Amino acid sequence: MAKSDDQYDALGAIYERAKHIPTGLAERATLLSAVGDLRGKSVLDVACGTGFYARLFHDLGATRVLGVDSAGEMIGYARYVENREPRGITYAQHDAMELPVLGEFDVVTAVWLLGYADDVPALDAMITNLTANLAPDGRLVVLVPNPDADWDLLAQYGRYGYEVVRTGTMNVKQPVRVHVLGDPPFDFDSFYWERGVFDGALSRAGLDVARHPAVTPDDDRGEEFWGPLRTSPSFGVFTAVRGAA
Repeated sequence: MAKSDDQYDALGAIYERAKHIPTGLAERATLLSAVGDLRGKSVLDVACGTGFYARLFHDLGATRVLGVDSAGEMIGYARYVENREPRGITYAQHDAMELPVLGEFDVVTAVWLLGYADDVPALDAMITNLTANLAPDGRLVVLVPNPDADWDLLAQYGRYGYEVVRTGTMNVKQPVRVHVLGDPPFDFDSFYWERGVFDGALSRAGLDVARHPAVTPDDDRGEEFWGPLRTSPSFGVFTAVRGAA
């Protein structure tokens, strides 16, 4: 059954709230700094969720944006917003493990996707599929749970809008529960992988890999507030460039 407009509005209000809390503002600033100038570029946003970043990419000048996600509910919401506020963004339902070649894109993004790979071979498969959609000299930008996280700092992360609690032991990846504060609060599961796993997998795909520093908003909260987040953000951003054929 199709959702009503009110149901879609409520869905977006919940899922996109995490983009507007302090850690979400830092996530956004870091990701946009890493993707660089999008004017005239084509972008494939894998695991696009509600289309939040796909819409930002278009608004920053990308001339072609395609968002894909495995969840029909997310794609449904993204299409609902596109119908309400047309930008020319296309959305399609695909699982990253079975992602086909959808074209040659100047930029491919994957926000919070790779942390959900079942294991290292699955991680390699996801990255292979992402890379297959890059144009020569194209840039892959991935945002993942921070592999260098300081757990003492993350324990104080409530000031940034959510709490991260370890729910199991580290075995290549550390299971956690993320509790997003607000009204209503909500939880989701995530995984913090060991240092070197993400960049190692990107390198195995034949990409030139770099870690992008965390960027925080320039606002009146200042260094006392934002400094600890930059020291140990909940996320990490890697850029990986495909050489010319």
